[in-house]
Amino acid sequence: MTSSHKVLDDAGIGVFDLNLVTGSSEVSCAWKTMLGLDADADISPQQEWKARIHPEDFERVRVTDEALFDGQIDRSKTVFRMRHNEGHWVWVKSNAGVTERDADGKPLRLSGVHIDMSEVKEEEQAKDEFVAMISHELRTPLTSVLGALKMANSGALGDLPGPLTNLLQMAQRNSNRLLHLVNELLDFKSLESGELSYEMTTLDAREVSSDATSSMAGYLQDGQSIKQILPEGEAALLLSADVNRLQQILANLLSNAAKFSPADAEIELGLVVQDGFVSFNVRDHGSGVPAELEGKMFQRFTQAKTGEKRKFKSTGLGLSICKQMTEGMGGEIGYFNNDDDGATFWVKFPIVEA
Repeated sequence: MTSSHKVLDDAGIGVFDLNLVTGSSEVSCAWKTMLGLDADADISPQQEWKARIHPEDFERVRVTDEALFDGQIDRSKTVFRMRHNEGHWVWVKSNAGVTERDADGKPLRLSGVHIDMSEVKEEEQAKDEFVAMISHELRTPLTSVLGALKMANSGALGDLPGPLTNLLQMAQRNSNRLLHLVNELLDFKSLESGELSYEMTTLDAREVSSDATSSMAGYLQDGQSIKQILPEGEAALLLSADVNRLQQILANLLSNAAKFSPADAEIELGLVVQDGFVSFNVRDHGSGVPAELEGKMFQRFTQAKTGEKRKFKSTGLGLSICKQMTEGMGGEIGYFNNDDDGATFWVKFPIVEA
């Protein structure tokens, strides 16, 4: 054993080396003990790997390795499960590279390291369960508080003094924002676990737009408004989606537009019919999407590090959730910076024939 392997063994990091021509392989002592084997066990490492990797993970690892062999990526980095000798699953983080190719570029040797990530995964699961529990516990009382505020602000309790009305409206806006954050966390966990489902129905885009505009009253800053821009005519523009999920997507786009626009701005919600799709276009009047976020806007936990957008704190999950929901319903989502000011975020679905 080399001194470098000894250091890695002491750190619990398994080292492997695979001859891609013969299929023979070697592994360090730590690789064996990570799976509950004796450090000096006489094994065929490649056969052990194939026999122990979780069936649900094998194809994903194979595809990543193939991309490495074809030169599409520099390193094969994956996380998968392997069966421990005592029967439980060990989460393994792999980082491998081709260390030898022939004159034609064909890979001859694969080497890398495997790191036991089980403790990290357990901590992540415990954290996720805690967040889900807290979110569920918060949503019920928040919904109740918000219902009472909406009733008071609707005039159902009679006329209220001006200063009290302003305070209650501010409380409603902030309660809406807090409930929005709680729902984002819950939706994120549902999407992560694959538990989110969709009740697809045929919807009229004009009605969807009108409902989305009406529901935003509690989110807008004082002086802000939403202008609907609808195609000419009265003909229904039909699409297929889950009405609650679609309203949630539009609420996220509209609330973002309100957040990044001036206090007196008129936000636009336009319907555009083009190439067999109906698109909901939400235009804000902020500073636009910064160059640093190009290609990253719909990734999880994405937030600007500098500039105007850094002033606004959020979970960084909203647009990622919107993208997953949109694609889960067969739609598309994107954005572009306007020529004059701000940005336009759009979500579109195929038009359904009546």
